[in-house]
Amino acid sequence: MSLWKRINLTIWLAGLMLAVGVIGVQAGSLTPGTFYVVGVGPAGPEHATLRALEVIKGADFILCGEKMAARFKPYLQDKTILGDPWKGMWDYKGKTWEEIPKLKPEEQRVFQEERISIREALVRQIKEKLGEGKTVALLDSGDPCLFGPAHWFSEGLEPQQVEIIPGVGAFSAAMAALQKSSMPAYDARFVMQTSPFFLKGKQEKGDKVIQDLAKYPTTMVFYMGIKDLPHLIPLLKKSHPGDLPVAIVYNAGYPDKEKVVKGTLDTILGQISGEKEKWNGLIIVGRCLEGQPYRGRVERLAGYQDIKKVKKSAKTAPSR
Repeated sequence: MSLWKRINLTIWLAGLMLAVGVIGVQAGSLTPGTFYVVGVGPAGPEHATLRALEVIKGADFILCGEKMAARFKPYLQDKTILGDPWKGMWDYKGKTWEEIPKLKPEEQRVFQEERISIREALVRQIKEKLGEGKTVALLDSGDPCLFGPAHWFSEGLEPQQVEIIPGVGAFSAAMAALQKSSMPAYDARFVMQTSPFFLKGKQEKGDKVIQDLAKYPTTMVFYMGIKDLPHLIPLLKKSHPGDLPVAIVYNAGYPDKEKVVKGTLDTILGQISGEKEKWNGLIIVGRCLEGQPYRGRVERLAGYQDIKKVKKSAKTAPSR
């Protein structure tokens, strides 16, 4: 056999093996009787992983909201959508999620009972489908294991019935937009991810927590906090310098809507006073936003900062 024939045969066999492998993956990629929590990223299919799209295509039933269905429409053709898993979960008799904390105690109790009832009804429906050997995929924005409400449903099932498909979170998209390293970053000890609601707690104003955190160089990341900024920024300023950098990434990961606003604790409120978006945005606070944070960390470890100081002092010292 000639050299070219051997090469062509090798290419043909490689192509055949690849095709068989792909077919095998597609045919057996989903496990019957499994509930998939699919992290689809912060926007649409452009940030979803190949595995996420594969599960969406292969699932027998889909759970998602109307906006999500519209963004993933090409992947949901001929799919049976069981319903919107968030309907009735974040509103109560015309009141939004932000207004719910202001409900009277009795109204709060009734609202929570209704939420539990909705959840249990949907879990029963999911269990029924899984019992028939079907697969159900719930599409969850961003990273389903960070502020991911899908656990409200998955925790009603046995662990072996659930598979979580990780997704790109808003934090990853925001730091990519900022082109900065959250860690390593100068002398930052850790990255804190929270929301003003969780940080402050229900019974306290959060002053003590902020004071304790201020003892250590930290990269702070706040979700669901834009509306709370008029309270959050003054709280941070009690324990941090006014020149501490702040960035707000609106609609992180949305190619057509993403916007970055950079400032400091002293300036940021004035800079965003005209912004219309009051919900979909991530707040990042820390020295990681200025200069070259990654290189700064490496130089500190190498003692390079001290070396530069010695060289500078040597140049400015009077000659003898």
